[in-house]
Amino acid sequence: MTTASRLFSTLLGLLAVSLGACKEDDTSLDSGIDGAKQGDELTDAEKEQFCEAADAYGKQVFPEADIAAAECTFKAINDALVADGSVDTCDTLRKSCLANLPETEPGDTCSLGVDWSNCQATVNEIEACYEEYGAGYAARMRSFSCAKMAEYATTAPSKTVEVGPDCSIARAECPSVMGGA
Repeated sequence: MTTASRLFSTLLGLLAVSLGACKEDDTSLDSGIDGAKQGDELTDAEKEQFCEAADAYGKQVFPEADIAAAECTFKAINDALVADGSVDTCDTLRKSCLANLPETEPGDTCSLGVDWSNCQATVNEIEACYEEYGAGYAARMRSFSCAKMAEYATTAPSKTVEVGPDCSIARAECPSVMGGA
C-alpha cells in the first residue's frame, strides 16, 4: 500500500468515525409512516401524523425564536433599504421589531397545504423534500444580516429557496408539496 493510499484510507476511517459520531445529533424527519406509501394512500390519521412530524422537525431545524429574529432582520433590511440603506437604521429597526414581537398562538389544526388526493410521491420522498427545504430555508433566513446592507443595495435579500433534487423528485409526483404548484 502506497503512502498516499494509506493516508486516504486513514482519512476515510476518520471521516466514518466522525460521521458516526454526528449521526446521533442528526436532525431528520421521521413521520413513522411506511416510507413506501404514497401520499394519496394516507389515511386522515396518517396525514395528521405526517403534519405533526413535519411541524416538529421544522421546530428543531428552525426554532420559533430563530424564525422571529430572522423575520425581524429581513423586515429591517427591507425597511432600511427604503429609508437610507444604512447599517445603523437596519440595526435600530431590527431591535425595535424584536422588542415588539406579537404573541404567537398555536393553531388549531396542522396544515401543510398538500393536496394529498393528487400526491403519488412516497412518504420517503416527501420527507426528504421537507428535510432539504427546511435546511435550505433555515440557512437562507439565518444568512440575513444588517451588516450586509451594502450588498443588499445591489441585490435585495430574498426568502426564496431554490428547489433541490429531493424536492424536484417529490414535486414531480406531488406538485403541492412544500409550496409547489
